[in-house]
Amino acid sequence: MVQIHRQRYPSRMILEVTLLLAGLSVASGSICCPPKQFSAFQYITFVNSRTTARALHSFVYDRINQRYLVSSNPDDNFFIGTAKVIYDYRKKVGYSINTESKTCSKFPVQGNFEDQENVCVPSGADSLGPFFYGYNRNRLNSLSYTYNSTAFDGRQQIVDATVTRDGCIPITITTTTFGGKGGNSLYTVGYNDFYAGLRDDTFFDIPSYC
Repeated sequence: MVQIHRQRYPSRMILEVTLLLAGLSVASGSICCPPKQFSAFQYITFVNSRTTARALHSFVYDRINQRYLVSSNPDDNFFIGTAKVIYDYRKKVGYSINTESKTCSKFPVQGNFEDQENVCVPSGADSLGPFFYGYNRNRLNSLSYTYNSTAFDGRQQIVDATVTRDGCIPITITTTTFGGKGGNSLYTVGYNDFYAGLRDDTFFDIPSYC
């Protein structure tokens, strides 16, 4: 397993990165999708002519219940850190929670879960051929695809996704968005320490102070 140095990031940074993630949409239908529930670490890089931002956070994906969670400040003992943001598409509500300061704020969630997830490879994607990570018998067989997408504000995008050949587990997803105030932008998500299923059923519990 590849090791990642886990740095701490403030809740504001994690929320901004989460909003970027939620702004992506893909066409209906798919070539393949990862497990309906999973958790992983995401290392994110966002670059345009004005800004460079990097963040490491934990990500919990629950397609069955149409919700996902991102959390900042993970450490070696806890997968979920002190700051987390939950998007619940069935209830159309989101929660920004800080368990250390015991604060919580709600916000409306718009759109459909299927339009926001951006982890499936959509139908119509063009294959870029097989890729291999690792060495000899320990290598990881993967496939890469490219496809067009549309941002929430209508800007055009090109997405390059690399997933495992078995299971469609995401490895890297790179999105190039054209235009906007900061000019063209590059948004890259790398996945690490992937776990199929939910590590803990309490991840999505809403605290009483919300």
